[in-house]
Amino acid sequence: MTNMKQIKSLDKYYNTAILLFAITPFIYLFYSYMGAIKTGASFQQIIQQNPGNIVVLLIAMINPFIGYLLIFMNKRIQKGDIAYAVVNLSVLIIAQLILKNQLYLILLGLLLFKTLKTYNVSLIDCFKNKWNKKFFVTISGGIVVLTLVGICLFATIRISTP
Repeated sequence: MTNMKQIKSLDKYYNTAILLFAITPFIYLFYSYMGAIKTGASFQQIIQQNPGNIVVLLIAMINPFIGYLLIFMNKRIQKGDIAYAVVNLSVLIIAQLILKNQLYLILLGLLLFKTLKTYNVSLIDCFKNKWNKKFFVTISGGIVVLTLVGICLFATIRISTP
């Protein structure tokens, strides 16, 4: 049986992660505008000078969707479907690995660890529980994120090669 104190602590972790994912685009825009002011250029000129900035902007815009998925996962946990959250967190961790986004990779890894520890479930058991004909429905949000991440990866590779 899980302790209510542990569950409230896990909710705080999820809420903090949701907030961080939600404010990522604003942090990126603030950083870009500060760079534009420092160089005396407009925001549009900064983006035109380096096409990599567009990719980073797209990556920053994916993060609020991940935050939305975390809200949905937290609701499913409260309904008792821990396996749903564990499987989706695993998919989102793979997406962050592809993006090489270390901060959010660590954050999602921490959420996964705390969820597994709080509810005393194993990763393999959660995958076995969800591995049925509706598995892709379970990870549909993660598939959308992985698709967008794949586009970003492709764009990054195309930009970095001459």
